[in-house]
Amino acid sequence: MASLKNEELSIEENAPSRSTLSTVIHRDSELTITEDEKQTKLSCEDTLDIEQASATVDAQEQPALVDGPIYGWVVVFAAFLTQMISMGTCNVYGVYQNYYLTHTFEGRTSTFQLAWIGSLAVMALDLTGPFSGSICDYFGHRQAALTGVLIMCLSLVAAAFATEVWQLYLTQGLLYGVGGSLTYFAGLSLPSQWFKQNRGLVTGIAISGGGVGGLWLSPIVSNLLNTKGLRWTMLAIAIGHMVILFPTCMLFKTRMESGRQRAKRIRKFGCRKGESLEQEKSRKFVDFTIMKDTRFCLLFVAGIFVVSGYFTPFYFINSYAQQYGVDSSTAAMMVGLMNGASAVGRIVMGLVSDKIGCINALFISTFASTLTLLLVWTFAKTTAVMFVFSILYGLCCGAYLSATVSVSAAICGLERLATVTGIIYAGMAVGSVIGTPVSGAILDSIGHKTNYTGVILWSGIVMMIGTIILFFLKYSTNKKMFVKV
Repeated sequence: MASLKNEELSIEENAPSRSTLSTVIHRDSELTITEDEKQTKLSCEDTLDIEQASATVDAQEQPALVDGPIYGWVVVFAAFLTQMISMGTCNVYGVYQNYYLTHTFEGRTSTFQLAWIGSLAVMALDLTGPFSGSICDYFGHRQAALTGVLIMCLSLVAAAFATEVWQLYLTQGLLYGVGGSLTYFAGLSLPSQWFKQNRGLVTGIAISGGGVGGLWLSPIVSNLLNTKGLRWTMLAIAIGHMVILFPTCMLFKTRMESGRQRAKRIRKFGCRKGESLEQEKSRKFVDFTIMKDTRFCLLFVAGIFVVSGYFTPFYFINSYAQQYGVDSSTAAMMVGLMNGASAVGRIVMGLVSDKIGCINALFISTFASTLTLLLVWTFAKTTAVMFVFSILYGLCCGAYLSATVSVSAAICGLERLATVTGIIYAGMAVGSVIGTPVSGAILDSIGHKTNYTGVILWSGIVMMIGTIILFFLKYSTNKKMFVKV
């Protein structure tokens, strides 16, 4: 990859002079303006949106981005749909896990072993985040997302024919996570390019798709498993991925140059102000220099602890409810409501974060989620209280993922947002690979597969540690308690 970039960045001696030729490259088109044309147009404002056929006329200047053009909402809707299918499928793994325990692998495996399937999917999605984000930034969000859809479809088809748990580790776990990562980070980072003032809101809308997907996928998957079995369920979900996501990803458009487009522009027309050929040649495909920022490191470490407890309710509320006599369809409804509430929480907290600051919103969301785990789930012994917990936890926890993107943008800017967000999610991968399996091990050993108190305390304690770290992030940004940060 490095050699490819160096080759593209080589500048021929007879390249057009930057003083007589100005250009803006976007996607595969060029807007070329001669010096005479430029003089004619200098009487008016020379900044326009890239996607709306406008950019700063001088090639030496970075194009100015107009906040929130109409196509931005198309991008937000497309991102919402990609999140709805990719993350929605991950969020309903608890339904699959319960089916594996009671049907496919009944008496042949443990909760701990099956919990690894969902954890591996989330781990692969998060751990490959830096590479997926870099692929989005360099090759383009649309190309990355389409590749991810193809991989996810193949993984589900392969999982349909799995007969052993280890085969599901590879298919429904690792392979699906890798494909989901490409699609997820493309949809996660792209809306921020189109909005500035309402960035928290649009990011919340986009990422709320995961909760909405879990809301309607949970009962559908449960019904398909009980009536059609595992194989036809997997094949049906794979077809759904293909039919919905391929046309959706075609709607993705960027407002900023991809790495490949920047290299092409420099090769043909030279560098803009603030750019240098040496800087471009030394640019790494995955750039970890952001880890030198103390605030970013706090955000990274907090993600490890928060996610260690974050997914436990999503994966265990189904079996927890059935332990207290709730039927399988009602238990699946709790998973769906938790996902649906998280979608609402992401949108509401996204709007709130634009008012009180994204770091404040992140801290409040995580703190409220921790209290819900420790003070509500612990005492949820009846169906009504379980429903209350599912809704409250979904509302509180949903904002964490969307607010993390806004905080990353505030700390690092937009140019490398997909890559930077990927690095944050790589830290979350460590939490996901630790959290849910540990919860399963606690349930199998200490809880003897019936007592969930240890599981609840584990998830609550690790999220509390993450909350404390986020408080230090807030304090290091501004030592005043009640200011917008």
